[in-house]
Amino acid sequence: MGSEKDVSSGNKPLQSTISTLRGAQEQPFSRATKGLVWVGLPSIVIGVWVLSPLTASLIPVLLLPTFSLVWWDRAQPANQRTDIETFIWTYVLTGTLGTVVCIVGQAVLSYGLMMVLFQDDTEKVFAEVQRNEADIALMDEEALATRRQMAASWQNWIFIFASAFSVAGAVEEWMKYTALTLARRYGRIVHERNYITLAAAGAIGFGTFEGLGFIYAATRATPGPGALTLTIAERIIIGPPTHAIGAVLIGLNTALRDFHGQPLGIAKIIGLPIFFHGLHDFSLFAFSALDGNVGWIHPYGKKLLLVYAVVLTVQGGMISHVRHRLSKHTFAKGNQN
Repeated sequence: MGSEKDVSSGNKPLQSTISTLRGAQEQPFSRATKGLVWVGLPSIVIGVWVLSPLTASLIPVLLLPTFSLVWWDRAQPANQRTDIETFIWTYVLTGTLGTVVCIVGQAVLSYGLMMVLFQDDTEKVFAEVQRNEADIALMDEEALATRRQMAASWQNWIFIFASAFSVAGAVEEWMKYTALTLARRYGRIVHERNYITLAAAGAIGFGTFEGLGFIYAATRATPGPGALTLTIAERIIIGPPTHAIGAVLIGLNTALRDFHGQPLGIAKIIGLPIFFHGLHDFSLFAFSALDGNVGWIHPYGKKLLLVYAVVLTVQGGMISHVRHRLSKHTFAKGNQN
């Protein structure tokens, strides 16, 4: 990931703090963290089990991206590994409170955007957005024609563009940046690489809890094992990794500001992640609209393969850019144990 050298510029107070922490052993868990690990997290699992035993049984599979991130972090030199207590709190709080804040904020923004664009037809459009596949299957031809007309309207195309880049992209990338900011302020940062790990931890925490909701909804819809398997695969292969790639960029950009003295504001730190996120989501919404839908309806068959091709192309571009940035980035050198 590039050569390493000592950093002589950047955030002096932060570097001073880090210099005293480098090489330190992991601290024992605080009482609050022990409560979270031994009571809080098991309570979440039990709660999911009560609602849906099938969903709860799939949690270990859903945690595969999380295990991969932990493995990557533990593979780093001992003096560069992320403080595990800071990791846990960043992951859990972003996955729970962060998800709730995003859902509420996005709901308010989406409805406000609908009111501006659709005005007197807002309630009609909102009702169409709420429909699922089972509802659509029961609609007559006249109702379907009205739905297709809504989907093709210029208002809907502005709506899905703004939803992808502002409601989804900007809100969620801002949430990842906020998670890293809070981890920096209240947690322990022992090395520059921790910025990448903690930003990714927040993103994967968000993606994991989001995926839990999607899988629970899929089990409730009872569409068959094929559709459920598809949801699980998407929530492991596409969801958390896509969130994490944008988070890595946020971590790198924030490290350039704090460790290398580059004057980067929040717009420059999260701007490119918002663009990638928006492009990813817009491609999904656009395919749905072209198929005559208002809101997101999951495609199947050949249409699904085309959607996957576009989404994986966007994801591949994101990964390529991140790899290039990592190869050019010069990390601060930590103390050798």
